[in-house]
Amino acid sequence: MKHLINRLLRWVYKLSWKRIAGFGLFGLMLAAIPITINVANSPTRTESKAALLPRTEPISTKFETPSGPPEIYLVDHFFGKVGDSVLIHGKNLGGLHNNSSISLGGQKIKEENLVSWTGDFIEFIVPKEAKSGLIEVNILGNRRTWPGMFFVVDQNTKTELNFNRNANDPIKANLEAVNINGAKEILIWLLAIKNDKDLKILPNNGITTESNIINLPIGKVYEIKLQIPENLARNSVNQPISLIQIIKQEKQTVGLARAEISLSNGILLPVKSNPLYVSF
Repeated sequence: MKHLINRLLRWVYKLSWKRIAGFGLFGLMLAAIPITINVANSPTRTESKAALLPRTEPISTKFETPSGPPEIYLVDHFFGKVGDSVLIHGKNLGGLHNNSSISLGGQKIKEENLVSWTGDFIEFIVPKEAKSGLIEVNILGNRRTWPGMFFVVDQNTKTELNFNRNANDPIKANLEAVNINGAKEILIWLLAIKNDKDLKILPNNGITTESNIINLPIGKVYEIKLQIPENLARNSVNQPISLIQIIKQEKQTVGLARAEISLSNGILLPVKSNPLYVSF
């Protein structure tokens, strides 16, 4: 049974935002239906195959001439371990070309770690030598960097942000944090898909927030800065604390699309999410 659960977790982890938008099944998976039924009926990703397509496609030398400078809408997910697939959603990304490249933390992603590359998305595998850093694309000399930090994580990464869904009301969830001791500020992006009506975001436990809305072709992003009381961060050691409550609309999917936890000295804590609780 433990082996089966681990396989299911790896399966769910491989879902991408674009497939969530296209099929609307991830929200169903995270409802109170037995997980074995949900996984069996939901789109999945293999260990290192393309997630945005119904079947694996090899890297093509066909180049889609950009109509303008490259844009990056989202990096899905904002964290990953060595061997995980990462998707870059954007525009004017061209395609595989001698004068184009992708880099993570200043290190170029080798062609052997590229899975798919089209005009609007790129998929690559986190290489063995990868370190946390910014993701940048260089398309024919035009560079664009995603503003968020990508965290390379492993079994030693203990800091987590997860959604805790309300068992009695599926449109409500709390964003909870574990092991953020020393945190002063948290910057997050909440990506809302399928409904243009605004989310309700209510801070908990004396947290103060500043928010901004960014409209992207893939959905609406709520950029939120949370100021964390020192005693609250201290209480997060090995147990979850509630940061904010989110109230969404019916048939809407909300996910954690970016997260940066800053200590008082400006250092960022590496952070990840449980694959089952990165959206609701």
